[in-house]
Amino acid sequence: MNHERTVRAVAIVTAVYIVVLAVWAGWFRPSAPAGTLPYQLAALIAGFASALGLAMMIARRRTADERKLARNGVEGWARISRVHPIDDTSSELDLEFTVPGSVSFAGRIVYSIPPGESARFHVGAVVPIMVDPADHHRVLLLPRQTLDEE
Repeated sequence: MNHERTVRAVAIVTAVYIVVLAVWAGWFRPSAPAGTLPYQLAALIAGFASALGLAMMIARRRTADERKLARNGVEGWARISRVHPIDDTSSELDLEFTVPGSVSFAGRIVYSIPPGESARFHVGAVVPIMVDPADHHRVLLLPRQTLDEE
């Protein structure tokens, strides 16, 4: 999960919400019909929650470079030769990359392993990858399904 993008999204939505709240309190609330205050507050809170949810969904998307690599990359696989945990969610993986039509090569990736997928990242496991055909140093790990499970 990209925490920087999530924090930025939450901060932007909160700042916009504060402006909307100030506009509502300054112009709309004084002229609103009597008895509509609870409905107006419910609409403001629902709008904030919806905007916050959408912003967090967008923040969780892959970056433009990752989406381009997933779309235009060459599919291959990597065998995990070493797993070194860095913290609770991140690990350093030593991988042996194999891309059809090119020489196999070794590399190292620091990867944030999703909680439900930690069992898939063990020594000897094979994971699918996408490699930039122009630059083999640009690799996208596709952890959804290991090749061992097919």
